[in-house]
Amino acid sequence: MNVLKWMKTNKASYPKTALHFNISNVGTIWQWQHIWETEGADALYRSKGRQTIMTADKQSKKRQQTELERLREENELLQIENEYLKKLRALVQEEEDNKRKSSKS
Repeated sequence: MNVLKWMKTNKASYPKTALHFNISNVGTIWQWQHIWETEGADALYRSKGRQTIMTADKQSKKRQQTELERLREENELLQIENEYLKKLRALVQEEEDNKRKSSKS
């Protein structure tokens, strides 16, 4: 999730992101993004291989914790997007104000 967040925040390409995180196979990042888009963030945390048997109580706590982590990450991404849009709006407003000032002169 951190790799995908960094890539989105920095508007980086797959190769640039792989280089930044020292990931040898660029396709790995594409796969993570594909899984995230099709199955959600929880799918990224699923371990492969044989699963351990948990009691219902432990499974419930793990699900709640995973859901909480997913919501926190989603919240962080939305906050980043919100800040970006605020700055963009301010820049557009500033540009419009400058045009009005120059047209009055």
